[in-house]
Amino acid sequence: MRILITDSYCSSNRGDAAILDAMVEGLRTRGARVEVVSSFPAVATSFHDVDAIDAADFRAVALAVARADLVVSCGELNASLPTLHLARRTSKPYAIFGQTVGPLTRPMSRQAAREVLDGAAWICVRDEASAKVVVDLGVRAPVRVGVDAAVLGRVNAAAAGNGPVLGVTVRSWPFPGQRDPAACQGRYEAEIVKAADRWVAETGGQVRFYSTCTSYGGFEEDDRVAARRIAAGMEADAEVVEAVDLDFATLRGEIGACDLFLGTRMHALVFSTTAEVPSVGIACEQDTFEWMTRVGLGGRVVPIERCEGVDGLVMATWEERKRVTARLRAAVDVLRTRAAEDLDILARVAAGERPARSSARATSGRMGDSRPFEPGYRRRRMVADIVLGEGGESVLELGCSTGTLGRMLGPADDYRGIDPAKTVATRHSRFNIVTSTLEAWQPRDKHDVVVATGSLEHVENLDVVLQKARAALKPGGLAVFTLFNLAHISRALGSAVRHPDWTLHARPDDFLLALHEVGLVPQRVLPSSAGYGPAPPDDDEAPTDFELDGVHQLSPDRLVRLAHHWVVVCRAGKPQAGPNELQRRFAQQDWPGALRIGVELVKAYPWAARAWSDVAVVWSAAGRADRAADAARRAYMLDPGRDDVRDNLAALDVHVELDDIEVAAMGDPSDQGAFDALVEDLLGRGRLHSVATVQRFRQGATARAAG
Repeated sequence: MRILITDSYCSSNRGDAAILDAMVEGLRTRGARVEVVSSFPAVATSFHDVDAIDAADFRAVALAVARADLVVSCGELNASLPTLHLARRTSKPYAIFGQTVGPLTRPMSRQAAREVLDGAAWICVRDEASAKVVVDLGVRAPVRVGVDAAVLGRVNAAAAGNGPVLGVTVRSWPFPGQRDPAACQGRYEAEIVKAADRWVAETGGQVRFYSTCTSYGGFEEDDRVAARRIAAGMEADAEVVEAVDLDFATLRGEIGACDLFLGTRMHALVFSTTAEVPSVGIACEQDTFEWMTRVGLGGRVVPIERCEGVDGLVMATWEERKRVTARLRAAVDVLRTRAAEDLDILARVAAGERPARSSARATSGRMGDSRPFEPGYRRRRMVADIVLGEGGESVLELGCSTGTLGRMLGPADDYRGIDPAKTVATRHSRFNIVTSTLEAWQPRDKHDVVVATGSLEHVENLDVVLQKARAALKPGGLAVFTLFNLAHISRALGSAVRHPDWTLHARPDDFLLALHEVGLVPQRVLPSSAGYGPAPPDDDEAPTDFELDGVHQLSPDRLVRLAHHWVVVCRAGKPQAGPNELQRRFAQQDWPGALRIGVELVKAYPWAARAWSDVAVVWSAAGRADRAADAARRAYMLDPGRDDVRDNLAALDVHVELDDIEVAAMGDPSDQGAFDALVEDLLGRGRLHSVATVQRFRQGATARAAG
């Protein structure tokens, strides 16, 4: 089989060289004949002994694509688009391998990338951040988070130096977003000087600067320039390795012979950590953080913009070198095995095999959108992140609409949806969608995750739907629900604009108590990523300050007042006694039993006005007016907008500053027929607290009239 590797750019970047070498040698051992397209073909031929085609020779590239069985892009996605478009137009299978994808910020770039990635036979990215970008685009191709191929490949062994050697790689960096990049570069270099001098002073060892990138073959980057400046600024002597044509295998061997390594270039850290050299990283980009985390050194990397104190981190790593080496040994063995698996899959793809979508689920990600800060989209995006981070592979969405959440979750075959609209199932055949109302739907299968976002506001019977959601979950399964917050401070006086189709009147505490009762145990409650305050306009094009504040800074009682939407994360557990059981005990005049349930509820949900309101009624019925008054005041302070809370305050004669108490709306106490009709209506709707309120109001009003 013939494989064309494109977009390797230049092997004068020794990280790119290590990736390309691992691919060429690995595919050759798996029976492939390999050609390479490179922007610097002479360098590629020199380092890899491979037939190299100049990327600027469009005719030669087109002929190479035509004769290949598979085209593999291993460089930056933006540079690879022309070749991949050519492969797509000629129906040539192509794959993305060992690549960083993104960031893609412009709409045109995102659209172009989506079109290319969507047609790939297989996508293997080297980091989670790239996986997020791919899933963000909503592509259908199988996606795998692989391992940087540079963990494999050739190493030319090097002799150790005399005394401990600190290997260092540095670079010039543009510091995007900073007002004075030159000053930032100066501070970064000063920190390297400080760390290197301290190393020499405290260990008596040597410092050697290596260059991952040099100007060999006309390449535009050369790390030796910054290395020379830093070495000149040191008090101690240091060596700068000057060989412009040093091949990547020799460089890798020399870095592997160091006793400790301080690396700014990510692939230099790949070289050092795979050689089990204790290492400290200075990260310019996200992939460095991710690599250090994958090898178990996540706490030993700092951002280049804030690398103050890296000297202390270097010396601490030296002191702990035995433990660090043991951790590297365990991690690197796993990563090498995974990288070899990546190449095995790539070879099978070249032979015509196509990975199943179900194996391609990325662990995290978001789907793109032309208005990424529109509130509904932000809620779905937040839910998708929770599901991808904490849920399993089988996902059921209640009220799936057009399957937006399914696209956010990536190309998983196990996403299913329920929606009442008959057109949804036919228009979105990519997903398994059943047409049904949530009340009529009957769960038949068990799922890892059940989600309802923006749909529960439209159900007639919340308890029934929640019971079905629980029945559809595996033991310990994840449930994620969103709810429009009717208790928001801006809606306290009933001024909220409501959707004409909404039938649900549950406030946040009603909702959580209902979850509690059916066995969906709330784990945490968050404001949606759309933020606090009134819902932002649908055409917002930028995040609000509220969104950027984070989601963990407010207590639940304040979230009740300030979060315009709630996201509730639950686990499937056992049903618990809740408001319905409390009502049953109350109807039987079992005051101790009702009170026991009420006390447990306020302990579990101390911010739930509904629970405190019920407790106030039970205490009053039990003859404890003082405790009833305290509970009623607590309920009012938590949610002054609840009708039952305000009614109880009036009926119990509890004095709190109220804007308006519509006690007359309860009916004329002298009209027994009207009173009985009201009680029957409230009982039918399960409004225990309002029933008790009406009874007490009638008794009090009658007594006052008689007096």
